[in-house]
Amino acid sequence: MKLNCNPALGERHSSNTQRVRDISEGWFEAEGYCLNCASPRLKRMTPGMEFLDFECPQCAQGYELKSAARVHTRIVQDGGFDSMMRRIRAQQAPALMLMHYSPQWCVQRLVAVHPVFLTPSVVRKRNKPHLRPVTRREYWMCDLDLTVIPSDGKIVLVDGAGVRPTAETRAAFRESKRFTDIPLSKRGWTALVLAKVRKIGKTEFTLADIYAHEAAMHAVYPENSHVREKIRQQLQALRDLGYIEFLSKRGEYRVLL
Repeated sequence: MKLNCNPALGERHSSNTQRVRDISEGWFEAEGYCLNCASPRLKRMTPGMEFLDFECPQCAQGYELKSAARVHTRIVQDGGFDSMMRRIRAQQAPALMLMHYSPQWCVQRLVAVHPVFLTPSVVRKRNKPHLRPVTRREYWMCDLDLTVIPSDGKIVLVDGAGVRPTAETRAAFRESKRFTDIPLSKRGWTALVLAKVRKIGKTEFTLADIYAHEAAMHAVYPENSHVREKIRQQLQALRDLGYIEFLSKRGEYRVLL
């Protein structure tokens, strides 16, 4: 994978947004590959398709590319709120590709967010509604909250260490598929608890360690007043998925994956 983009692809635009889109999508079309199968290339979609910039010609896995001159760490601005929610509920969310480029148009970082981790709890309505140009009806745009997604769902393809081998990135993508065993209605909670387990950063942890994040979890699900019960329930789900094991009835756990 070559990391240098071609700035000439954006010369026909005066708009910086359009220029960035053409340059970054041109690079991804040339260098991107499918994480879901062995296809070495991706097909560029018709401009204007919401939440779908590329598709694998072999397995039809979709990809949405988000490019920025900074690292995506917390919030990613995206398209229409209702449209994204429909795609998620229909199990048609794309893999979200987060690209960070340098002023010299060299790719510094590329991370794939696995679509299985794009749940309703990740999607936030942006501050204020917009107006549709034709109907003048209000509609909401959305932000995607990366902080509630565990590191398992953020697959690094390029970082400061260089380009990660394709076999490793595809293996990580396959590994995340185990989360498809969790119904979508419960998956956001399971992912959130796994994210907090990763944040604890210890091979062995206790219920007290995870309860320390209770307030942050309640902020994601403010309508739920039984957060500790949900935590224990999701720890059982993570055990069944093979991520952790229970060490004792005193609330002691070990991370396996």
